Amino acid sequence: MDIQEIKSRLTLAEVIKHYGYKADKHNRINCPFHDDKTPSMQLYYKTHTAYCFSSNCRTNGKSLDVIDFVMHKENSSKHEAINKCKEILGYQKPDSKERYQPELSREQFLGNMYQYFRNAVHNSKPAKDYLQHRSLDHKKTEIGYNAGQFHHGARKDENVIARCL
Repeated sequence: MDIQEIKSRLTLAEVIKHYGYKADKHNRINCPFHDDKTPSMQLYYKTHTAYCFSSNCRTNGKSLDVIDFVMHKENSSKHEAINKCKEILGYQKPDSKERYQPELSREQFLGNMYQYFRNAVHNSKPAKDYLQHRSLDHKKTEIGYNAGQFHHGARKDENVIARCL
């Protein structure tokens, strides 16, 4: 998830709510970045930005987007703020071990599965020997091979099997 995607998905209202603030009827809050007795931070929900009008504020003169707001609120680096924004959005990094790819079309998925089994022919001595015994060239043949690891071995993945079925 990149910065642009975060800014397009995470609203200022969600960030404000996450930190427990509630805007008044003029869309203002007491600024969380300095001691504020009257609301001096204006929230702009259309642009998803905030601006503190107090000269005592460390953000004075700067329009804050959602990432900047989180960065100042958490007193963190930009990188840490981006990760916090992802957390607020409920973003989970895809598991690198997971082979299931839900965004693929049925044709793409089945094409990938066919390629998986086709590659297995080239990686298996018993499969190559069988084809040679049948006078077939394993380099030219458009077939696949499953030694059993797909359904029963360490590569078993219930999501992939369900998608195949």
